[in-house]
Amino acid sequence: MAGNAVRMAASELRRTLLQIAAAKLEVPADRLGCAFRRIYDTKDPERFLSFVDAVVAAESKHGTLSARGYYTPPKLAGNYKGSGVGPSPAYSYSACVADVSVDEETGRITVNKIVVAHDCGRALNPVNTEGQIEGSAYMGMGEILMEEQVFRGGLHKKPSLLDYKLPTSKDTPELEAILVETIDSEGPYGAKEAGEGPLNPVIPALANAVYDAIGIRFDETPITAAKVLDALAKKKARVGPDGLGGGHDPSRAMRRLRATTEKREQKRTGVS
Repeated sequence: MAGNAVRMAASELRRTLLQIAAAKLEVPADRLGCAFRRIYDTKDPERFLSFVDAVVAAESKHGTLSARGYYTPPKLAGNYKGSGVGPSPAYSYSACVADVSVDEETGRITVNKIVVAHDCGRALNPVNTEGQIEGSAYMGMGEILMEEQVFRGGLHKKPSLLDYKLPTSKDTPELEAILVETIDSEGPYGAKEAGEGPLNPVIPALANAVYDAIGIRFDETPITAAKVLDALAKKKARVGPDGLGGGHDPSRAMRRLRATTEKREQKRTGVS
């Protein structure tokens, strides 16, 4: 969404520079092209104005160059919880495969490799996009194996990065990013996102890999060596919160969801 607004603002600045260059080169603005850090006459490429000279000339005339852009996404259809949460016009999709080893004597989990395939629309900068995906894989690994929010007496038990565990370069496994480009009509030049999206499948992929290795399902994070050893010693099949255990009706969650959706719709339309 922000990308569309930036694109509009950048296009406005481009028009300003073309008008300045057209006056300097004495050619119509619609006959100018932009490439290789220069603005040139498409019918005579040897006639050009460098980008820097065009900016200097534009600032001399207009002062500091600025432009505004805006974008309103299309209305999301669907009367369900979450339909109005993401104002993004497009949604990305990700898949992850993780290769891990679990030492049953120490409980230590070693991540050997993480592969993430991410549908980012058009990758405007492929190298940066791959870096974003690899960063998300690193973050996900930290969240599931090390990071935790523990409070004692209302204060965080690990208030500094000296105590708060994060993966280091020595912990980081081999990372592979696969770009899947499906051009989206609403995105800037067909792009979607590559920020937090690639993070989402990493945590469940690692949890599934641990389950595949030792047959224990972990439904809480982090999966520490102590938890692994305890689960192995007590022959647990699952580690995590009780959730809907204890005879609760699983359909109650759907009833709450329908009730909140109906109230939200009544508030939006003003009809009770």
